[in-house]
Amino acid sequence: MIKVIMDCDPGHDDAIALLLASRSENIKILGVTTVAGNSELENTTRNARKILDFAGVTDVDVYAGCSKPLMRDLYRLTGAIIHGEDGLGGPKIPAPVTPVKEEHGVDFIIRTLRESDEKITLIATGPLTNVAMVLMKAPDVKEKIERIIIMGGAVVDPGNITSAAEFNIFVDPEAAKVVFSSGCTIYLNTLDISMKAVFYEKDIEDLRAQGDKVSDIVAQLLDFFASTHVKHFGFKACPIHDALCVGMLIDESMIEFQKTYLDISVNDPLTLGETVADLWGITGHEPNCYISMKVNRELFVKMIQDHMKKPYVSKN
Repeated sequence: MIKVIMDCDPGHDDAIALLLASRSENIKILGVTTVAGNSELENTTRNARKILDFAGVTDVDVYAGCSKPLMRDLYRLTGAIIHGEDGLGGPKIPAPVTPVKEEHGVDFIIRTLRESDEKITLIATGPLTNVAMVLMKAPDVKEKIERIIIMGGAVVDPGNITSAAEFNIFVDPEAAKVVFSSGCTIYLNTLDISMKAVFYEKDIEDLRAQGDKVSDIVAQLLDFFASTHVKHFGFKACPIHDALCVGMLIDESMIEFQKTYLDISVNDPLTLGETVADLWGITGHEPNCYISMKVNRELFVKMIQDHMKKPYVSKN
């Protein structure tokens, strides 16, 4: 059983990542922490609770984390355009019943790592503010981190918030720099593969046709997410970026990685948040992460479809 803490900013693709992890037989979610990113912290925290409650995952606690980046104001424009004003536009999902925990998300991660007898995987699908705060506040917990799986960055293809940067890294580049210089084992799923691991209209309709309530709500989420991608990017397919970070744990053959050195641009306004990767090994720096290079789209689509129709089984 792979024990994970999911740090996220729901967000349509974050919500689907949570559902995928909750329905995997080999993943145990120890807790969910939220961060400001796709929307304000209040919204992302409510959205995490809302999607988990809807799917019957009432035994996984949600902890609110950081409400703003380490050194900057929260960038709101693109998150609202793509995800809606509350961060989870589209279907009418009932308000959450399960309360948010009082403990700060960063403190929860630190406590859980310190108390664990085995290593834990961190899955980070939003800005890296919470993860950076953990590493700065409690550097001793690094030895308890199995790996950090991140959705973020663009190495070969252009960014989706500027021509150089992907949204999650751009929102808090200083936090990303802390994480990538930490010495932790890092797997980075970038836009280079997430914009290829897409759902087409037929894939969404096949999901809807499964007939269960979770498959139906995910299809509705994808309807909205697809519509904003068409409207604002002219992109006629629907990526589910964040779910790749869970999918790679379910089937490790789904994504191919290359070990390389990567740094974050934090000072140049033109390239702020760019993930600069030494794919050709010309800098002489020791590799500090595994970067996604190739993804099996068909495997990913079937994985989402198959897992959404599974009932939730508590692992506590």
